[in-house]
Parts: sequence; C-alpha cells; structure tokens
Amino acid sequence: MKTVIYLDVLLLVNFLAGYFLLLAAGLLSGCAARLPRLLLASALAALSSLILFLPELPYAVQLLYKFLSGGCIILAAFGFRSFRRFFCALLWYVMLNLLLAGLSLLVILQTDTPFLQTNNLSVYLRISPLLLLFLAGGCCLCAELVLRIVPRHPPSSESIGLELELCGTKVCLRAMLDTGCHLSDPITCLPVLLVSFPDAETRLPATVREFLSAWFDGLAPSEPPEGLRFRVIPCTTAEEATILPGFAVGRIGLISSKGVVSLDRTAVAFSRQSFGSEAYEALYGSDFL
Repeated sequence: MKTVIYLDVLLLVNFLAGYFLLLAAGLLSGCAARLPRLLLASALAALSSLILFLPELPYAVQLLYKFLSGGCIILAAFGFRSFRRFFCALLWYVMLNLLLAGLSLLVILQTDTPFLQTNNLSVYLRISPLLLLFLAGGCCLCAELVLRIVPRHPPSSESIGLELELCGTKVCLRAMLDTGCHLSDPITCLPVLLVSFPDAETRLPATVREFLSAWFDGLAPSEPPEGLRFRVIPCTTAEEATILPGFAVGRIGLISSKGVVSLDRTAVAFSRQSFGSEAYEALYGSDFL
C-alpha cells in the first residue's frame, strides 16, 4: 500500500499542533513565551517532522536528532533562563507529545484505521488533520484545567533583600513578587529586576542617578556611567508599550540568613514611576528566583 503525503498539509498540521503543545508546556512549566517566539518554535516543530521523508538513519542519530530538535524548539519558545526551567519545559513538551500520540492511537484503535507509518522516530497516522488538531487543542485544554483544579500556593506577600553592584558600589534593595512582571534582557533572555527610580534614587551612585534623571527628562544622555553596559528593556503594560533604561550588572544576589546567594540574573531596569510603598523598591517576576 502506498500513501500520498501532502507536504503543505503536513507542515501546517504540525505547526498548529506544535503551537498548542508549546502553549500547554509553557502553562505547566510556568514559562511565559511571547507570540513571535511561539510562532518561531512552532515553525521549527513543523520543519522537524520532515525527517519522516529521509532514509532510515542509525538509531543513535535518530535519538540525537530528537533531543537536539526538541531542545532547539524549547529554546526558541522560552529562551534559556536556567537549566531547571529548561528541562522542566522540555519534559512537559515531550510528555504532551506522547499524550497526543496516545490519543491518536486510541482513535485509530476505535475506528479500525489500518495505516500507521514510522520512520526515524517520527510517526505518520492516517487520521483527519482536523481531528489531530482537535486532539492537540484538547491537550492544551487539559493543561489549563489542571492548573485551575490543582490548588497552588499563593504568592508570597513578603519582600526579599537583593544586592547588586553599580559602578563599584553595592546597592541593597527590597523586592516584592509581581506575577505579572515578565521583563527580560533582549540580549541574554534572562529575567530582569525592575527598580523604581524615585523609590531607590537615594541608594544609587551619583553617576547612575544623573544618567537616569537625564533619561527620564528626555535629554538622552550620550554615554552610560563608566563601567556599566547600557540595556534597553522592552516593557508592555495594559496602558502602553515602552522601553526602560537598564544596566547589565555582574551579578544579583539574594540576601539570606546564610549570606548573599548569587542568582543567575545579570540585568536591572528602572521605572520612572514610584511603586507607592515603603516596604520595597523593586519588583521581580515568578521566574526570577
């Protein structure tokens, strides 16, 4: 028996299925991805299915391809913030792919569809593309239901102490968790600490204060303070889309009872608005710690 596979249909179906599965993996792993990243990762997922047409490769090469393609898809969707979050997102993506494959096989067993083709660890099932997309959407819906049903710990309402270095000066700040804060460094893709300039102004070095004051006054200073690398941090809120001034720093440390614990975070952004609290001067997202 010969089967005709339409390349455009194959790519489109895998693109949409990959989009749903990545959306679900992001929900379950707590990784937020913007739409352009999701679309790019979905396109990579669709292209990765083309290995089905290649001659059968050695099993070790097939496994290596699966690991590399899966890792590239997750990196494209969520970036790299930490090994733990990367492998968590990758694990959920793999598990959801297996769930989709299992649901598709269940449909085949129930409908007596005779055709199943495998090659290079890729599976082609002769079922309706619309049904496959419906099953992929079902996987995403299951992830959403799990998050709504399973009780989650409420976010901490206590502030934490953070230490960073600006122009050779150690700056200590209090930071509060804001689950809606998802700022990231466009160069490293790592989460960014958001600092209120009015609230933290007295703690900052004089050169940093002067630079930020000029920036917020619209004077566009030509050079950043000596020893600092300037960063432009995109920020989108419910009211507007803007850019925030920021700096790359050597490290950001968490102040604990055992001393300062270094975090894998290297950038801060500054807001011209006050947060309206004396308990903290900075905000961090759920993916920052």
